[in-house]
Amino acid sequence: MAIDPALPIIYVRHGETDWNAQGLIQGTIDTDLNEKGHVQAKAVAALLATHRNDWADFDIIVSPQRRARQTAEHVVRALGRSIDALDPSVRELGFGIWEGKPFWELKASPVYPADPEARFFWRPEGGESYEDGVARVNAWRAALTRPTLVISHGAVGRCLMGAVAGLGPRELVSLATPQGAYCRLENGSISWFDGVNDPA
Repeated sequence: MAIDPALPIIYVRHGETDWNAQGLIQGTIDTDLNEKGHVQAKAVAALLATHRNDWADFDIIVSPQRRARQTAEHVVRALGRSIDALDPSVRELGFGIWEGKPFWELKASPVYPADPEARFFWRPEGGESYEDGVARVNAWRAALTRPTLVISHGAVGRCLMGAVAGLGPRELVSLATPQGAYCRLENGSISWFDGVNDPA
């Protein structure tokens, strides 16, 4: 199936976890939202709820990982909805042997490319590259038939945003994925909204 670039996707990154706060690599490891993460999830849920009619026809798709599901619980409660599917296609990228280790250790390692473009193609031992992630999210996008609100993760979110906007490797790996906000992806554009920058 072909990807429909006009089909809107709302992307929400999960709220903060203790591992986020400590700078640890999560990847496939299940972690819980911390207190700040629940506050962020409630904030984005409330923001989405102010436009609830806009999302009435959207499927709500969630990563099966716990931090995403906990974020989704706040969102669906605020929208008066339920999760339509838990989909492993939008799980976080796997970081293989680096999961559980601090980001500074990875960045200081000689195996980690210094060049951003090379980082797009770098695959950690036992894990996935950004290139792998883009292939995964494009296969997922090609199967979509309805507007979709997806609650997912940071690295795979970069893959999704970069794929929609047609960004090159260097730009994709540098994309910000803020927590407590949502992103509208449609027709090649990336638009972030939070409590300050809101479309209302």
